[in-house]
Amino acid sequence: MIAYLFRTCAFTGLLALSAFSSFAQTTQPVDSSKAVQRLFDKRRTGSTILALPGGYFFGYGAVATARGIDGAPTTLGLGVVLSAVAIAKNARFSKAKEEAILSAYQQGKPIPKNILRRLKKKHFNA
Repeated sequence: MIAYLFRTCAFTGLLALSAFSSFAQTTQPVDSSKAVQRLFDKRRTGSTILALPGGYFFGYGAVATARGIDGAPTTLGLGVVLSAVAIAKNARFSKAKEEAILSAYQQGKPIPKNILRRLKKKHFNA
């Protein structure tokens, strides 16, 4: 009984300490250049993740279509669509475009409106 009470008190105390330490942390504002970097990084990661199944379905669909397997053209079409979306996304959020936007921002030019629309609170708070 005493051991149970001790464990409960210890757990409650640790929980309270973690809550107080999270309130004590101060968040520093992140500038727009870091937010743009995070946006581009996340979008490039997303395009890579999308390209993996797209390439698989494209390759499997091409081989299966050549062998005459039923349903293969559908798989091939799905692979083409996924791959095309991944390539377009990777082109829109390329490292070169990111560097061009950031260098223009450092020279005093504003961030393009299409990029500003995509920036969310999570890009500033990371």
